[in-house]
Amino acid sequence: MRIITAYMEGATIKTVFLFGRPGSGKGTQAKLLAEGLGWGVFSTGDKFKELRDGGGRMGERVRAAYDAGKLVPDWFPSYLYEDALLALAPEDGVVCEGFPRTVGQAELAHDVLAWLERPYRVLHLAVSEEESLRRMLERAKTEDRPDSNDEAKIRARFETYAKQTEPVLDFFRTKGVLTDVNGEQTREAILADIRKLIAA
Repeated sequence: MRIITAYMEGATIKTVFLFGRPGSGKGTQAKLLAEGLGWGVFSTGDKFKELRDGGGRMGERVRAAYDAGKLVPDWFPSYLYEDALLALAPEDGVVCEGFPRTVGQAELAHDVLAWLERPYRVLHLAVSEEESLRRMLERAKTEDRPDSNDEAKIRARFETYAKQTEPVLDFFRTKGVLTDVNGEQTREAILADIRKLIAA
């Protein structure tokens, strides 16, 4: 049965979550969507990289987890998300990429959005593991990505994603807000599908 929170029925979508395993292209699509709509982007990955490169004690803690392909403590991205979301005006749109990554974070995200009466959609970019692996190895050749520069590290990230993040998709499915999108199309085709799904 499709379950939709009452405040979301017929409402204009101003908050979109993009999901997909590492290498699915969710970061690229988040930026393209935000640019096209004039929305902001909330990316835990970008926040973590900013902290990692910023030095200091916090930077060292984030760098140790990030470079090993591990998740930081559950409360930390939740804090960053709440801080960013509460700063938005009701009319502002935002694309969230890389959050939530655990069921606990998903529950918090849903509760915060319900309290703010901000309708949202969750879009899952479906890309095979082997295609994701290929993309990440190619990307590591041109970008400073110590977490993606060999297959073992990438496989470790896939395992983390499967154990901790895939259950989040199930959580959002029970809320009736998740749709799968073919992530192995061209960038333009993926973006067109996303725009149709959020009617923007």
